[in-house]
Amino acid sequence: MININLPTLKKEEGKEKKEERRRKMFLGIDVGGANTKIATSDSSLVDSIYAPLWHDRAILYDVLRRVYTHLEDTGIDIEGVGVVMTGELCDCFRTRREGVLKIRDIVSTIFEGMEVEVEYFDRSGIFRHGEAIEEDPLAFASTNWLASAKLVSMMHRDVIFVDCGSTTTDVIPIVGGEIKAKRSDIERLHSHAHELLYSGVLRTNVAALLRKVKLRGEEYATSSELFAITADAYLVLGDITRADYKCESPNSYAFATEREAKSRESAMRRLARMLCCDLEEIGEEGAHSIAVQVKDAQVNELITALREMRERYSLNEVISAGIGDFIVKDAVKALDMKLLTPSWDRRLSAVLPAYAVAKLLEIEIANDNAGSAGSNDC
Repeated sequence: MININLPTLKKEEGKEKKEERRRKMFLGIDVGGANTKIATSDSSLVDSIYAPLWHDRAILYDVLRRVYTHLEDTGIDIEGVGVVMTGELCDCFRTRREGVLKIRDIVSTIFEGMEVEVEYFDRSGIFRHGEAIEEDPLAFASTNWLASAKLVSMMHRDVIFVDCGSTTTDVIPIVGGEIKAKRSDIERLHSHAHELLYSGVLRTNVAALLRKVKLRGEEYATSSELFAITADAYLVLGDITRADYKCESPNSYAFATEREAKSRESAMRRLARMLCCDLEEIGEEGAHSIAVQVKDAQVNELITALREMRERYSLNEVISAGIGDFIVKDAVKALDMKLLTPSWDRRLSAVLPAYAVAKLLEIEIANDNAGSAGSNDC
């Protein structure tokens, strides 16, 4: 059973508060393979829910059904729903095309009872109805970063936008208000692009980052087993808390409780196994050293990407989002670049694509309504 911590509202409210609560707003949904993120355009509802589609894709239906029920129970009026996704890449789908269509079907099934339009954000940066997905499903694949980048481009004309999340890191150049990044993941993964770094601060296998580690003055190759993930390294270093560790630990099956599985000691044990050892052999100091090298590897990877963006586009300002903002801060500092203060808080930073798609839909509808009013006045 997936634990969903949706915010609750007090039962007793004054008339003024009730009226405020019932104002219309927009809901943004970012369907990832591991996490489903939701946010309203006024940020009154914000959540990131661990819902691994590869275990059972029906889990998305369960998550969204409870979101829908929460909206109904609390009387929140939704004027429209904006959707982005990356979950189509999960290997529970035979193809990404199938994944996009299945995610659309689940979202549409849940929210059709609200009698609101559900709009999907495509690679060209526009909203389209669900029926349009039939024509070209892949045009709607992996567009969550684009929604965030488009919102950022409305506030900052020349900046490098970095979203360091649980699984990936997006590095998006914005020049003169134009998003310069490629539109498909395979293009952004190109060795010369540096726009998509497939590592994050929770779910990345440590073996994917470190082929070798140094310990007590000697260098050792690492095991390619899934013994430890980046969440273990950052839990040991204190960059994240147990509450931030929202994915499963690699050996969660070995523990009676989640608290024990995600303790600092358990994380150090997992890191020790990267050298085919246990904590008795390398000690806490050794495990801590491995964690430091994990962080160094991620920071250096981002430094390389930022340096390339700076040289290619003459950009020196960076704005960040995501739970891995501590990685961005270290990389920016190392390059002596300027890190801007974002307009969003830490809650929104962790779910920025969901918030962005809600705000973009709100802006589009407001502009359409203003245009209609202007036409009627003529």
